[in-house]
Amino acid sequence: MNKFFRGLGILSIGCGSQTNLDPAGPEDDEDISHDWERDEDGGCPESWLLTYSLDGRIDVTDTPLNLGNADALVGGLETDEIVLRVSNDEGVPTAGQVLVTSFNLLQDFTVSVNVMGDFTIVTDLLSTASDECGVASGQFEDSIMTWDECGFGPEYGTPNWTPDEGAYGAGCINDYHVEGSVDCVDESLVASCSDAWFDDGANAMDYVYNQPMLSFEFDSNDLEYFTMQGSAYGTELPTFSNNRTWLSLQGSLKSMSLEPTPDCLCSE
Repeated sequence: MNKFFRGLGILSIGCGSQTNLDPAGPEDDEDISHDWERDEDGGCPESWLLTYSLDGRIDVTDTPLNLGNADALVGGLETDEIVLRVSNDEGVPTAGQVLVTSFNLLQDFTVSVNVMGDFTIVTDLLSTASDECGVASGQFEDSIMTWDECGFGPEYGTPNWTPDEGAYGAGCINDYHVEGSVDCVDESLVASCSDAWFDDGANAMDYVYNQPMLSFEFDSNDLEYFTMQGSAYGTELPTFSNNRTWLSLQGSLKSMSLEPTPDCLCSE
């Protein structure tokens, strides 16, 4: 197999910290724990739901000879958003546990490389996760949301890290569902879709894994805007191709509402 063309397969998807267990496996997975205090009547107190629109960028690096490296903008649609739940203190969001309750991001872009003719990958993938009790857990303090432990599979840091390994821990976005298609258009004299591990035309994608994040850093105590960027790119996404793929995100506040807290979040 021509390894260069394996690098053309793009499958998904302020500084921040990202915790790595070395290495991690299914035995390191932990359920999200909840210990919110009940009120004097024994019920769950109200909490804040913060909904942010998402914009971001995909970067593809570490392709053989760097010939397939590329970047593309993602997000910006009305449906591209993340929902966070935080505690309430006298009518305002307050420090404590933060939960991701919903994530929705469309990755819809095209990358084309001219190798004696155009070799094009058209990516149209939707990444989602949702659970009112939380799909990821962290701590909110001083305008920073830092996620709990999320350990990567043993091949993390190489092009061999795949969704089959994924990541493990309460700080990952658990049950991160990627669905859609990757289309391969081969007009090159020396490349073929099989070199990129694809069939000619549409390749259906449907898989679930746990996705790491970086810390969310807000621009002010009003929590109107956050960034999730690494020192160079962002959080890494596992792929089934010979490259490393990264996602950076920015969130802008769409709405905030004080809502009943699900009973599953409160201690017994």
